[in-house]
Amino acid sequence: MENKLSRRAMLGAGAGVLAAGAVAAAASPASALAPSSAGQPAGGPNVIPADRVGLQIFTVRQLIGSDYKNLELSLEAVHDAGVRELELAGDYYAKTTAQLKSIVESYGLRIVSNHFGPRALNLPNPWMSYEGRMQIFQDAQTLGRFPYVGTGSQIGFPGPGAGDYTKDGFKAMAEAFNQCGEHAVSQGFGGFFYHNHDREFMLDNGVPLYNVLLENTDPRYVKFEVDLGWVSVAGEDPYWWIKNHGDRFVAFHIKDIKWDPNGNRTAAAGTRAGGKKFRFADAGKGDVDWTRALSAIKDLRDYRFFLEHDDAGDLTLNPPGSANTVWRGCSTLERINTSGRK
Repeated sequence: MENKLSRRAMLGAGAGVLAAGAVAAAASPASALAPSSAGQPAGGPNVIPADRVGLQIFTVRQLIGSDYKNLELSLEAVHDAGVRELELAGDYYAKTTAQLKSIVESYGLRIVSNHFGPRALNLPNPWMSYEGRMQIFQDAQTLGRFPYVGTGSQIGFPGPGAGDYTKDGFKAMAEAFNQCGEHAVSQGFGGFFYHNHDREFMLDNGVPLYNVLLENTDPRYVKFEVDLGWVSVAGEDPYWWIKNHGDRFVAFHIKDIKWDPNGNRTAAAGTRAGGKKFRFADAGKGDVDWTRALSAIKDLRDYRFFLEHDDAGDLTLNPPGSANTVWRGCSTLERINTSGRK
């Protein structure tokens, strides 16, 4: 125990955390709950079960380091903060899938999702070939027997992936998603999912193009992981989208934003908030009303929730550091209770 506390203090200092206590305090959120007899995580419909509190690991990429030296210290820190599920960002940290799974599980975490696909414009998109999809399915099975397989990138897909932000372009991407999803289901997965940014909510005659994806994908094969932060950046109401299309969603990115005329980021042109300046914030420290947004969900046990903060590791923008960001996010999710807000 003394050794772990010492390592946490060292990690906090190196990451720019305000004090070692900021990381040590991260142990306060409740520990993981066992599944209920009905097969769902324990807890009620109005409270996020502790074992569904997840993290998009992209949030702590600077903490892990470009040489991956701090991978295990980072896993220890996010577990102490209350995280129990991880979503990868396409990087296996120079490990095999089996090795990475073993390391992650040794810290009381499980990998339940990944954004499969290219991370740069000059790389091929594995989703667009049979062989590429089969490799994705194999990796997903080894990493954690994922319920769904998906992507967080348009790169390499037809339509918007080639810069075609029109209804026809989105229809072409939707058709590609249908093919990926049908193949995924044939291999034993629940389907294919797509993670949005703000640009999918560009308006066509006043209607977000995201609707084209919903209307032209087959619900049997295609689901959506909705980044509620990017939905907010686009000037949309997260509550409305969940209330009206929640049956198509399987997971959410919990990403907070703060509208700021001096912010370092700008909402995508063509969206309702196009051109407006903002910055990312720790969950619960921004402008998103999380209790209201998530109260559109009938049963919180039916979804996964991944904390994310794109700039968490930039100490100029976020001096307390990404470890503190994860702790703050877990604390925020732990306190949400949507009873009485339906």
